Amino acid sequence: MTALRGIAERPALIGHDGRPVSGAALLGGTVPADVLSQALAARVRAARTATREEDPQERRLQYWASVLGPPPIRHTVLLPPAELGVELALATLLAGGTVVCGDPDRPLADLLAELARSRSTHLSLPSELLWRMSGSTDLPTEDLGELRRVLHIGPEPRQQDVYAAVEALGAVVAHVREPGSSAEASDTALREVVAAATDAAWKQLIGVTADQARVFTERLDAAVLASMLLALRRDGVFAEPGRGHPLAEVLRAARVAPAHHRLVERWLEELTARGLTARHGDLFRAERWVDTSEVARAWRLAADAWTGSLGSATVIDHLRGSAERLPALLSGEERAVSLLLPKGSLRVVEALAARTAAGRYRAAVLGAALRRIAAGHRGPGPLRVLEVGAGVGTATDAVLRALTAAGCPGTGVEYLCTDPSDVLLAAVRARVGRHPHLRFELFDPHGPGPGPAAGPFDVVVSDGVLGSAADPDPAARRLAGLLAPGGWLLLNEPARTRLEFLVSGAFLPHLRPGDARTGPGAPAPGAARWRAALARAGIRTVSAVTGDDHPVTLLGDQLFAARAGG
Repeated sequence: MTALRGIAERPALIGHDGRPVSGAALLGGTVPADVLSQALAARVRAARTATREEDPQERRLQYWASVLGPPPIRHTVLLPPAELGVELALATLLAGGTVVCGDPDRPLADLLAELARSRSTHLSLPSELLWRMSGSTDLPTEDLGELRRVLHIGPEPRQQDVYAAVEALGAVVAHVREPGSSAEASDTALREVVAAATDAAWKQLIGVTADQARVFTERLDAAVLASMLLALRRDGVFAEPGRGHPLAEVLRAARVAPAHHRLVERWLEELTARGLTARHGDLFRAERWVDTSEVARAWRLAADAWTGSLGSATVIDHLRGSAERLPALLSGEERAVSLLLPKGSLRVVEALAARTAAGRYRAAVLGAALRRIAAGHRGPGPLRVLEVGAGVGTATDAVLRALTAAGCPGTGVEYLCTDPSDVLLAAVRARVGRHPHLRFELFDPHGPGPGPAAGPFDVVVSDGVLGSAADPDPAARRLAGLLAPGGWLLLNEPARTRLEFLVSGAFLPHLRPGDARTGPGAPAPGAARWRAALARAGIRTVSAVTGDDHPVTLLGDQLFAARAGG
């Protein structure tokens, strides 16, 4: 209702007769006689009774508006006047756009001509009609240059049909589940879980803005890169402008232990990609001079952007301390474990797990999602939860507390916490203490052999499994294989190359930083890559919990929720 008042005298609706109807006229009930226009007017009349933003129907419309994207929106709807067609039309109005009521029973040539005349930016139609449209010989004669997003409703599509439609229409093509199908019900359940999780977590980011996250990330990357270059500037290497050095000379001068040779190659990939070094054939040369004072200043700037709203000073001090100790870490004279657990203390682990805004937000999202999933679990056995890549335990404690709060203590839940590093697994065990049905197990999701014997699992909580793989497709198949039919997958994956990991966590035992290539020529980490890998593994119901401009995503990690078929 508020959106229609905002549209006012602008066109809100165009009926089959081509006559535009303003927002004010639609509010007054004056609409064309076609069935979709009439159904839309009936829903507007019904909405005159007050609704709240948290009402399921209102939230569903907000979801569809977010799928349509930003204005301008001119949306041709070629769907029956049933629930979904009307909802997509209402969502268009909610987004401030114009609905063009099409007639799917008209000849295909006429539909294409009308679509071109309407200069629509969006199109919703049955999948079968889309396949016919994209293969029509009349299509090349029509100008559909304004079209940017197509929603098709029907059974699971074949990839070749999708590719053909994208090429023919030149627009983003998105599949929507058939209303009333089990797949559509799975989508709805996923949206409800994501909504409950974000509603519960938003308070953790009070005072944190996207601009703060961008500034800190830029400063942190600059400090890490400068520290890498300074650590390699030994015995004349990278000391003279224009002088190149083979990799063997760089490794020898920096006294790099064999276990860290591949890590230094990764460093050089990143330094070259970001302009601090250059490569000519087999030789590397420095493009910038850095010294201790410049590196110290870079870390001060990063600390200024971090400390306070983004997290505890202990976190940035740990990263800075690791960077300062890089020569000793590279040579093997010092172990990264001593920096993570100074004198056996869990102070740094606790700060990394619970004293950052992003960590608190991720923990709150995961806890609320598990609470919602557990509340709907109907058995027949206990809710089986697997955590893959527990790391420092950011998620473990929050998830366990959420499951207990959901009324699933005792035999109601079985929780298996895993990590490939025995050092990190021991740290998590020390943090979370004892729970009646919590078990710990070493498990490398990229290693050979089957998964944990307790599977398959109702829920898999995964941290960085796709991002730490050289190829995310086998990792996605491994995760999918751990899920029971209809199981839930909650993922935290890198949205950018985490340079800070290359000077801290990469030195921990049993972690394999050489496996994941993120240098020049390698695909960038991010939502598109992870979604594609999951889709190829058979998991197509995926929702990004944090969008591309969300502070948590800008700080480096993106949260996803997905659901297996079943």
